[in-house]
Amino acid sequence: MQDEPNLYRRGGVWWLRATIAGKEYRESLQTHDVALARRLRDKRLEDIKAARRHGEQRKTWLEAVLAWGEHEADQISPSTARRYAVSLAMVERHLAKYTIDKIDGKAIVTLVAARRADGASPATVRRDLTAISRVLTFAEAMEWRDGNPTLSKRRLLKERRDPIVLPTPADIETVIAAASRRFGALIRAAWLTGCRQDELVNATWRAFTARAKKLEVIGKGNKRRTISLSAAASAHLSAQPVMLGSEFIFCREDGEPFSQAASDFTHVRRAVIAQAKKNKTDFQRFRFHDLRHLFAVEELRRGVSIYDLQQHLGHTSVKTTEIYLDFLTPEEQAAAKKAAAQNPAQPRRSA
Repeated sequence: MQDEPNLYRRGGVWWLRATIAGKEYRESLQTHDVALARRLRDKRLEDIKAARRHGEQRKTWLEAVLAWGEHEADQISPSTARRYAVSLAMVERHLAKYTIDKIDGKAIVTLVAARRADGASPATVRRDLTAISRVLTFAEAMEWRDGNPTLSKRRLLKERRDPIVLPTPADIETVIAAASRRFGALIRAAWLTGCRQDELVNATWRAFTARAKKLEVIGKGNKRRTISLSAAASAHLSAQPVMLGSEFIFCREDGEPFSQAASDFTHVRRAVIAQAKKNKTDFQRFRFHDLRHLFAVEELRRGVSIYDLQQHLGHTSVKTTEIYLDFLTPEEQAAAKKAAAQNPAQPRRSA
């Protein structure tokens, strides 16, 4: 067999031989298989060219994350920054071993598989990839790497809504009892208000009016809305201790917000499930977001108009809110439709 471009044999072993930018490279590819040698040659030539292209600017993943964070400091909202920080913390152990220019499609596929094995949902992994993508796009702009492999990989993760589970009051109380006092208060607030997790984590005393029973929250897309609170919900918020130097209604003992509330809830729930198995007692697993679903169904059963509920939950379309009608009895559905007819949709006013 004749030698091939950039390849030659020595003692049956294939070697790489190439001259790039005036520098000669000779390296053993440590294989007798010509097909494998071709692949190793192409990969090694690509690495050499990338190293020359990025030169002394080659950064580690952690260095790139730090530089990106400094660049983005004043360009994204605090809630978005916290969400990215949670994702980047979760993927650090998978990417810290790489220089930024070496994170390729294979590395991303391996990371996705590992996150799914950890129990992360497709939606959570997509959020992780969004955070990674922001860092890689920044690194590409800084000429530390070429391309962004997360763009194609995100499309492989099918959007799938987990089935709605309406937790029972007993199961909710069990989880609250297993949590710390302050985190338990956050869980109860989700049940009483129907707010999203981030909306409660970022809720401030300034946004709460006890006398009027109103709370202004920041929802998806940084959209603000003001919601009316029940007497129980308003009393629950009023009962929270005010931490010196902290603006947050729900926070840790040191006044810091629950920046990893999703993980905190998962840890509490796992402890409850383990205890239930040990005691051979019943417990139906539910997610933090299922508290919002339960609130919505309970409001419809109480006779609240579907349009008022849409405004309260911050849904762009009433079609999203209508999914909760499936959890009502025929009689309850008829009452809900009657309430909607008596209180038709009104134009949404910006907060």
